[in-house]
Amino acid sequence: MPSYLFPFLAPAGLIIGAGAGFLSPGRLPGLVSKLVEALSLAAIAVALVSLALLVAQGPGSSWLIGFFGIGFSIRLDAVSVAMVALVAFVGWVVVRYAAVYLDGEARQGAFTGWLCATLASVLLLVSAGNLGQLVVAWIATSLCLHRLLLFYPDRRAAQRAARKKFVS
Repeated sequence: MPSYLFPFLAPAGLIIGAGAGFLSPGRLPGLVSKLVEALSLAAIAVALVSLALLVAQGPGSSWLIGFFGIGFSIRLDAVSVAMVALVAFVGWVVVRYAAVYLDGEARQGAFTGWLCATLASVLLLVSAGNLGQLVVAWIATSLCLHRLLLFYPDRRAAQRAARKKFVS
């Protein structure tokens, strides 16, 4: 695998975690919670390896995975590596907290799925190597955050927060 494509492993792992959460939308078995936490820790490891690649090879971009200039690519530079590390670390903290806080919740799996999808979208956003990916990741992040804010759709505070986020 070319080295500049390595950072794609972080969002790819979290997309797998999102799929595991969506496949069991109710109470999560302990194995799925451990899988999601391990995948979020793996995202931190990918960020650290990306930092090592940046130091060893310097800044650069991966080639475009797509057609006619539209698709996915990664820009590896000091800012993107710092942002990927920050998002991965905060994501791991939130995944770990949510696993404990929502333990036994009727829709824990759905929340975990949306959380992992949000983290994957943000990782793709902060490491975007082209404008198309930036726009798509920005929209995906917004939609996933909207679903997280409306996890309890009958709560007025959740409705108000989702409406404010959608407007701004």
